[in-house]
Parts: sequence; structure tokens; C-alpha cells
Amino acid sequence: MAAETVRVKGLRELNAALHRIDRDLGKELDKGLLEAGMLIAQNARNRFGVYDQKSAMGFRPRMRGFGRLVVEQRYRKTTGQHPEFGSLQMRKALLPARSDEEPALVAGLELMLDRLGSENGF
Repeated sequence: MAAETVRVKGLRELNAALHRIDRDLGKELDKGLLEAGMLIAQNARNRFGVYDQKSAMGFRPRMRGFGRLVVEQRYRKTTGQHPEFGSLQMRKALLPARSDEEPALVAGLELMLDRLGSENGF
């Protein structure tokens, strides 16, 4: 029996391949990415809590199109008295949290894709 190999170059190709197998697989992928985004958001909350606890609780993951996970601040600017507050959040919380959680994110995504592949006969 010959072994089957699936190679995907980018997100568009992955979306097309998952869509050919089953329409709901793209939703499964988004769900897995959101779970990984929760790890990043929690790490960012822990890092930024020393600066502003309320603002730290505003970090949340969202999907912006297929396979495009973002962790963003859901609270709007309130006073405008600290114009560099957004860059402070990025430098002190969001970017370091992404760097810390990237290996776990990649490993989790690979496990999820392996699971989806095995469940669908690959």
C-alpha cells in the first residue's frame, strides 16, 4: 500500500484542501487556533497586570479571516493621556507572550492537523 502525502504551502492551500475534505474542517482549525490564542492572551494578561490590571483583562483572541489569529485589546482608549500606551502593551505583554507561546502553538497546531488528517483517512 502506497503512503499518501499531503503538502500544503500556505493558508489558502490549507483552506482549499480542508474544504475539499469537509466544509466543517476549517471551523475545526479556527477553533483550535482560538484555543491556542487563549494561551497567548493569558500570558499577556499575566505580563501586563503589573502595569494596568483592567487593561490586561482586555486582551482576547479573535479570528480575522481564515487562519488569521490575532490577540487584541478589546477595550477602547479612555483618556488619551498616555499616547504610547498601545506600544507599551505590545512591547511588554503581547509580543513577548507570542514569543513564549509560539512553540506550544506550533506543536498544538501540528497535533490538531494530524488528528484531523487521521480522522479523515490521511
